[in-house]
Amino acid sequence: GGGPMMNSQMPMGPGPNMGGSSMGSNLGMGMGGGPMMNPPMPQLPPPNFEVPISIMHVRVNQATKLKNKDTGLFGDYSDAYVVVNLGSQEFKTSVIDNNLNPVWSSDNYFTFEVAVEATTLKLSCMNKNRFKDDSLGETEVDVRTLARGEWCRFKEKLENGDEAELEFDVFFRPTEFHGLHLDTISLLYIRVNGAHKLINKDTGLFGDVSDPFVKVKVGQVEKRTPTIDNDLNPKWEEGNQFTFVLDDSETAIQVEVLNSNNFKDDSLGHVSVDIHDLEPEEWCSFQRKLEDGDGQIDFQAYLKPTEFQRRRNEAQKRKSQEGGLGKKAADLAQQIKEAEYSCEWLEDIGGKTRLPMSVEEKDWEHACGGRNLVVPAWIMVTQTQVAALQRSQQQKRHPVALFPEEAAQEGPAKMKVKITSAEGLSSSFCGNYPNAYCVCEIPLKPESTVKTPFVPANPNPVWRHSRTVKGYKPGDSVVFNVFSMDEDAVNQQAQGGGARQKKRDELLGTAALAGDRFFPDGFDGLLNLTLTGRQTGAALRVTAFVIEAGQG
Repeated sequence: GGGPMMNSQMPMGPGPNMGGSSMGSNLGMGMGGGPMMNPPMPQLPPPNFEVPISIMHVRVNQATKLKNKDTGLFGDYSDAYVVVNLGSQEFKTSVIDNNLNPVWSSDNYFTFEVAVEATTLKLSCMNKNRFKDDSLGETEVDVRTLARGEWCRFKEKLENGDEAELEFDVFFRPTEFHGLHLDTISLLYIRVNGAHKLINKDTGLFGDVSDPFVKVKVGQVEKRTPTIDNDLNPKWEEGNQFTFVLDDSETAIQVEVLNSNNFKDDSLGHVSVDIHDLEPEEWCSFQRKLEDGDGQIDFQAYLKPTEFQRRRNEAQKRKSQEGGLGKKAADLAQQIKEAEYSCEWLEDIGGKTRLPMSVEEKDWEHACGGRNLVVPAWIMVTQTQVAALQRSQQQKRHPVALFPEEAAQEGPAKMKVKITSAEGLSSSFCGNYPNAYCVCEIPLKPESTVKTPFVPANPNPVWRHSRTVKGYKPGDSVVFNVFSMDEDAVNQQAQGGGARQKKRDELLGTAALAGDRFFPDGFDGLLNLTLTGRQTGAALRVTAFVIEAGQG
């Protein structure tokens, strides 16, 4: 009754063996009190359970437009079959004799075990021969880009296969571990929808227009859509979605539209999109005008980044935003500077009721954000406002004037003119580089002549030449003539020679400004230049107004 408990009644502790007792449980106490050895455990076979593996199913459907590698005589065409490789595993379809558009309905379904390191599924189309088989083209699929747990159909153009295409289906079911590994990869999905108003690079006869296809390139990986024949507004509904694996060095999506030809394809235009600008995990639509071509391309992009890629893109966006804000700040500072200058100008009226503006038009346009604005050349104020302003001034201010050489004086009405610049001049002798100068005068009043210096070899000369036109009376019109100085005279002046030889300078264009266009409200604008009654395509920028008696 008080002896030790038998071994069969001892509690069994868990251990590494099946049924698992601890080391102490292998020894018991005999009836005589000595230790008793348990019988040895039988040798059991290892457990037999299924180890999970990643599986891929591939079904080869058909090929089209294969190259003929046989004689072509009496129906002797390529005898096609397809070799499918994944890592060290390889399968082959049956051979279909004498057919350049074979369709496989048997011996075309294969199952692969997919290791984590196996990333490329390769399909090679071959021509069967007695001694050595010929390649008809090949294509590859990146396993990391495949959708999981669903059939995906591919219609891929065969590399080195001319116009040949291969259609096949792939089903990929990774293990949980394999799926987690794939989730550490950034993926980019591109879907090409269509193009519009493409340029025609073919003959145009009998409906023969461009045969477009689209090439998408990310880093060193390049993919393309099928070709759509004779269509300047193509739409792609198959073979138009691509998946790319991204690494840190890839920053842009390159999209190019090409015209398919037998020998060399023509570019119809291209666009580029910065990957950092994409919103993660949502489809971003783009309708971009093609550079170096006509028309536009319509495509979408979906970025599935890793956490590192996401943070990297956010940092790049913030850097771009910082640069944009810096530019806006500089533009705002320029606008403030112009506004302060304008306030000083308004405070410096000095009793005038009409004054030319002293700020250049281009500076104003820049200050206003680049908008196409017309800035008046003077500001109208009432005499009451001028008198009040003059009383408020503690000291006499110097008036801001466009014509600083003119001193304020009493007298009859005077006309002032500023010949600013010309655009688009052209010469019969100097081509697009005339030695241009301008002459302004009132007809039949030679004393009124105002002449600018010449600007050498420039179709868009800038003079900024301002003078008073002598002899002006209200109602007079003004004529502007633009000339090109002859080359000999230009060379003579450049060499510091003596008196200029009298040669007739070439007239480049004429413009007239009627008196009622600048009096009494002034004129600031462009005048079209004509020659023998025809428009030359050139224009002259002038400012003209009248200062009444008693105004400087």
